[in-house]
Amino acid sequence: MVQNPDIAILIDEDLLRYDEIWAAAGHPKAVFKMTPEELLELTNGRVTDIKG
Repeated sequence: MVQNPDIAILIDEDLLRYDEIWAAAGHPKAVFKMTPEELLELTNGRVTDIKG
C-alpha cells in the first residue's frame, strides 16, 4: 500500500480487542472486513490510546 510518509497513521489500541473490523473506502458500498493485524500491516500505523 502506498502512503504519504508525512502523514501519521494512528490506530486506537481498542481495535486490537476485535477478531475482525470493518473499514470503508470512501463509498457506502465499498466496505470490507479485515483483522486489526492486517490494518497495522497495510498502513504501517502506530497503535496508541486515541480516546485519551
